Amino acid sequence: MRNIRSLRRFVKPTYVGVAVLGLLLAACGSSSSASSSSSASTSGSTASKTPTGDALLTYQGANATSVLEAAAKTEGKLNFMTSLAGPIVTQLVNAFEKQYPYIHVTVNRADESTLIPQTISEEQAGKPAADVFEVTSPGALELQAAGLLVPYADSTAKMPSNYVTKSGSNYLLVTDRISWLAFGYNTTKIQAADVPKTLSDLTNPALKGQLVTEASSTGWDWIGSVLYAMGKTKGEAFLQQLGQVNKPSIVSLSGAATAGLVASGQYGASISVFQDHFLENAAKGSPVKWLPLEPVIANVGQVGILKNVPDPAAAALFVNFETGPTAQGIFQQLHYGSPNVPVTFKTWVPTQGLTAAQYASDLTSWHALQTKDFG
Repeated sequence: MRNIRSLRRFVKPTYVGVAVLGLLLAACGSSSSASSSSSASTSGSTASKTPTGDALLTYQGANATSVLEAAAKTEGKLNFMTSLAGPIVTQLVNAFEKQYPYIHVTVNRADESTLIPQTISEEQAGKPAADVFEVTSPGALELQAAGLLVPYADSTAKMPSNYVTKSGSNYLLVTDRISWLAFGYNTTKIQAADVPKTLSDLTNPALKGQLVTEASSTGWDWIGSVLYAMGKTKGEAFLQQLGQVNKPSIVSLSGAATAGLVASGQYGASISVFQDHFLENAAKGSPVKWLPLEPVIANVGQVGILKNVPDPAAAALFVNFETGPTAQGIFQQLHYGSPNVPVTFKTWVPTQGLTAAQYASDLTSWHALQTKDFG
């Protein structure tokens, strides 16, 4: 799930181009050995079409799969760093190693507040410890800002443009999972007639003392979603009214813990709760429902390949695997949304089209509004 942290600022991204490898072999020999010369030239031409090194990342020939698999067998390993937590990491790695038994995956898992600075330091020191990563979009933006992403081809990444970052015809970042964030309530605490249908309904006096939100980027993104939906002027007026009428309590807890407060009845509803947390509580018998009060925030996890990748073929296979049917099936079994599965509600990606510095600036202003109106 989402890791709560403060964004660090980095220089503007420098996109790293991928060199095209493969030297043309010159035909050799005299006119008396023209047949041998022709044969050598043909052999050289064939060799030039087989990529090596970083050129494997963007290779899209008809034989791309076989070329990547042959190279990956030689590499034999993959270093994967991620902020994902829980059994899903093991499930993904096991499924990948089952599909590619000749690749051994080493996992570096940590919170992004530790993982991102560590990765940037390693890469800038010229000692890369990871090939691929899977982190939330704010973390991915930081890696991009540090100039550490390289383009790659992904034949499986057929998804809406707001879930990808491209470099020409290739990808820098691709979404592999979505955690939907919106309104959730306890059915024993909130009467059916008082369940909101729009953001404006949150000012219903019947909800006084019932609402809770987080003192983290989860809660601040919700503030941003109000401004996105209503516009700055109307949105700020609404937030001020909500604070005066039904001021939500602010808690310094994880999303899962906040969902637990609603499930236990300590609060009637959360204005910013993850769908998967509520589905997990409902499966345990808690009287809770999650409502896609629009715009629903899409907290996305993204995959990418790091500069100076030690194992390019294995990395290319892994990023394709993450957006392919096997990994997507694992994510959906654990209640994550998929960028390839349409939804019926309007969505918003807080980091869409922003740099790390721009998103950090937005978070600061949204945090200030939360404090002013709800603090």
